[in-house]
Amino acid sequence: MNTIKNILMLAFVLIFTSGVSAQTQNPVISAIQKEVDRNMAELRLDGMAPPFFVCYSVLDMNFYSLNASLGTIINEQDFNIRRGVPRLFVGDYMRNTAKVTAARTFPMAVTSLHDNATGVPITIWRGLDDMYKDAAERYKAYLATLSQRTQTPEEAELPDFQRMEPVNMLLQPKNVNIDKPYWENYLRKASEVAKQYPEILSSSVSLLVRNVMTYTYNTEGSRYAFPNTFYQLRILVNVRADDGQDINYTVWIENSTFEQMPDLAAFTEICKKTMENLVAFSKAPVIDIGYNGPVLFEGEGVSDIFRRAFFMNNRLVASPRMTQPNPTAQQAQGQAGNDFELSMGRRVMSRSITVKSITGQEFHNGQRLNGYYPIDSEGIVPDKELMLIEDGVLRNLLSGRRPTQRVQSSNGHTRFDFNSNQWQVMPGNILINSRDTYSNDELRKQLIEAAKDEDLDYAYVVRRYFFGINLFYRVYVEDGREELVRGAMISDDTNLRPFNRILGASDKERISSFSEMQSSIIYPDAMLFEEMQITRMPNIQFRRPYIVPKPTN
Repeated sequence: MNTIKNILMLAFVLIFTSGVSAQTQNPVISAIQKEVDRNMAELRLDGMAPPFFVCYSVLDMNFYSLNASLGTIINEQDFNIRRGVPRLFVGDYMRNTAKVTAARTFPMAVTSLHDNATGVPITIWRGLDDMYKDAAERYKAYLATLSQRTQTPEEAELPDFQRMEPVNMLLQPKNVNIDKPYWENYLRKASEVAKQYPEILSSSVSLLVRNVMTYTYNTEGSRYAFPNTFYQLRILVNVRADDGQDINYTVWIENSTFEQMPDLAAFTEICKKTMENLVAFSKAPVIDIGYNGPVLFEGEGVSDIFRRAFFMNNRLVASPRMTQPNPTAQQAQGQAGNDFELSMGRRVMSRSITVKSITGQEFHNGQRLNGYYPIDSEGIVPDKELMLIEDGVLRNLLSGRRPTQRVQSSNGHTRFDFNSNQWQVMPGNILINSRDTYSNDELRKQLIEAAKDEDLDYAYVVRRYFFGINLFYRVYVEDGREELVRGAMISDDTNLRPFNRILGASDKERISSFSEMQSSIIYPDAMLFEEMQITRMPNIQFRRPYIVPKPTN
């Protein structure tokens, strides 16, 4: 079955790329291929197994960043750098070093900016030599460890790394036009908003534009090149509450194209709303009592709770059990794999909820999705639609080319993580929907009725639950008024029990993007949970007041 899928995928790639790029030779990939093939043939150590799989990527990265505060540009950077990223396995597809936890990190190496310069081959040569020596030793220890273990028939038949047919996808780089005068004026004007709020102690607005072209070749014969563009606006604001709590509030706006970014007027309004929220938050009381009852998540709060429960902890990522000779306690914990996979075919949340990966779709209802990419870092074209949770039942997990017992084929979700400098299985585009939908007003009424039924004086609405600034609002049963509170958190935000009792979701949807996962999430604009526990955040620090007042100009 997997062979048929691979053949169909290869046919799709060949048809797709024939109309996308007329490139038959790419100078960067040609340089990579020549040096990788030379090393593949000659990397040998006496008494050690040779490499069986080598992959090398060159990331051609252009960065532009601009930072402004109170109407003044305070920092600007504009640079281009190339990094080389090796990947090498010793052994064969059945048993190899892909399944050995790495005890060391191989950082990206700086390589030449010139396509035909000798700097590219030298960087590859050095990186592969270092990686092979390490992998050869690890493979020998790995085999010794396996010889002392009894494997089940299923374990013995499961390969450590999935064999794939080669792909050829050479897409063209994208041009990112940085209009520096435009952005300088944009950030100056937007950063001036803070002058209207004397309570703000410090603030800045910044722009980051990242344009990356990735060139990859591997010894299976795959050759692929694809662009990735990214725009990020960030608002960073700081205040100190009257009780001495320092509060930093950050808002990100992220998109893959300039056209998707807000204009100056829209961004200025976002800055104003951010500062109003923070000033109000600093004046809000700190919660003094725990809560157990219905909770309504609204807006980004919905995506935040799903990210915490399912994505930031890799719960929906297939992870093979690793084999590390003489592991430390930390390594042993990381070898356990993902036990959530054992729930495959079982209900893991309310039957009204369905979660899909639609990474292979570039658009959703006419809007471009930032988590889209045409091919992943292992040469796999992601599915246009992949069912993860269907009517509450776990059906599949996001996967790469390291098979597990229940997910034995890659669905194209391995990418290079710019935060950890590692290959990671990560979500692209995620679609969350519900078959039990209501208007937002109806959900709010249900929240109050559920609180009344529990004899509660108030219920909670959560509009943000990320990076410490948690916007929790008490909604009083008596009159429906709202009260913003500080220091609130979900007692166990990775516990799936509350997801089994979702009472309803909004009939409207939202789309949010997240740079740390390079993903987009489409989700209901509100979601009502029957029961959650809310408590006070531990270790809130309260500082002494400033001796000298803040400068006024």
